[in-house]
Amino acid sequence: MTKPECNIQKKLQNNIKFTNDEIKTIMNIVRNEMNFMIRNNIIITPKNYERWFYVFCYILEKKKDLSDFEILGLYKEFYEDPFDEVKENTEEPYETKPKGFIKKLNNIAEAIDKKLLEIINTVDNHQDNIGTHAAYIEEAQNDISPQELRESISKILSELTKLRTENEKMTKELKKYHQDVIALQDELKVARSEAEVDFLTGLLNRRRFERAILELLNDLQTRNYPFSLVIIDLDDFKQINDTYGHPVGDTVLKEMAMILKTFLRANAIAARIGGEEFAVILPGSELEQAVHIAERLRRAVENRTFQGLELKTTASFGVTEAKKSDTLEEIFERADKALYEAKKTGKNRVVAY
Repeated sequence: MTKPECNIQKKLQNNIKFTNDEIKTIMNIVRNEMNFMIRNNIIITPKNYERWFYVFCYILEKKKDLSDFEILGLYKEFYEDPFDEVKENTEEPYETKPKGFIKKLNNIAEAIDKKLLEIINTVDNHQDNIGTHAAYIEEAQNDISPQELRESISKILSELTKLRTENEKMTKELKKYHQDVIALQDELKVARSEAEVDFLTGLLNRRRFERAILELLNDLQTRNYPFSLVIIDLDDFKQINDTYGHPVGDTVLKEMAMILKTFLRANAIAARIGGEEFAVILPGSELEQAVHIAERLRRAVENRTFQGLELKTTASFGVTEAKKSDTLEEIFERADKALYEAKKTGKNRVVAY
């Protein structure tokens, strides 16, 4: 979809003076945008703010009545990038999110919404009063007495003073709400990190890893951008735990994660997807190159003496290249079959399907 023009945004970019009605429109855009972003846990970065302002400018100018889900869909029509890098699936709340976290966010969103409405109504009321007095002076300028003129001017000044006082009061309250939102956004970043990262190894967990595969499958289908999946299983890991104990087993897992971080390219995505099972996405890599990378990792594991221990281990690798017709389950199934074959035929091997 070609991005339609947003008249308000165009005037903002060109520094064109606004009418009073257009100022009210901008305030309503900001109010709706802020409420939506906070309600949907979207971090208020400059880039996000600018894009969502455009979306709500479009919605308001076209007089559309959309649900949150429809608004997110509209964003995807306008922009290629994900609508928010710190947004989790709305159907699955964070397991690690502090109790009452969403409620706190929603309460602040409602408070800001209420406060912005108060500002809009206050400005409207005072402007109406000022306008009434100004109109009276204009209409009666020939017949008005000096006393009546002074009284009208005094009333206008009084309204302006009230307006300034109200605005100062509300500005202070809004600044407080803004600080609350910043604090809660910091909490949200922590919650997001905890929900997506394996606590022991620092790699992604399975949930976030699967979402990355779905995103890359979309890239493969829409932009023909290839990628491969590698599943890795440490050989005889149960024996390590039984012989040396679980603390030693944890050390081996952390060392394995370090090997992945050290030997993989910067764009590779590594995760711990099970007890001793790891997985790697290799964006841009076709099968032959993925096998080469997996073989390099296999040798690195085989030659590693694990830190502080006179202990060595090996790993088996299953490799597959994604196909445009793949589902998440199908690509995992092929890689799992390849891994099973590597285990069955002697371990410490790389097998590709």
